[in-house]
Amino acid sequence: MDPIRGPRVLLVEDNEDIREGLSTLLEAEGYGVIPVGTAEEGLAQLQRQHVHLLITDYMLPGESGGWLVEQAMKEGCVRQTRVVMITAHPRVVPPSGVRMLHKPLDINEFLGIVEEELAALAQHAA
Repeated sequence: MDPIRGPRVLLVEDNEDIREGLSTLLEAEGYGVIPVGTAEEGLAQLQRQHVHLLITDYMLPGESGGWLVEQAMKEGCVRQTRVVMITAHPRVVPPSGVRMLHKPLDINEFLGIVEEELAALAQHAA
């Protein structure tokens, strides 16, 4: 496996077509993407390595994206990680500090939010 270049993004999305499309889009922007299909896989990745940005769908097979974020927060896996949650459900309330995006995604808005979140992380670290 090639080493990841650029800011590392963990993308948790169960729909393979969406996961591949967003991964390709983010990689074209210079981000190193770690794509996984479940919350459990996402948590395992967070336990293994630091990522700069976690992007997770809310509805996933097994545990939800909300569960993933809560577990990662409890375990301290996302202390220096920005989190964006994507959902098609109008009444999902994100955990504190989590940015919520609603489907269908506007690609330009999505990329702008990724950039904003990573800029905020860099500013916080400075």
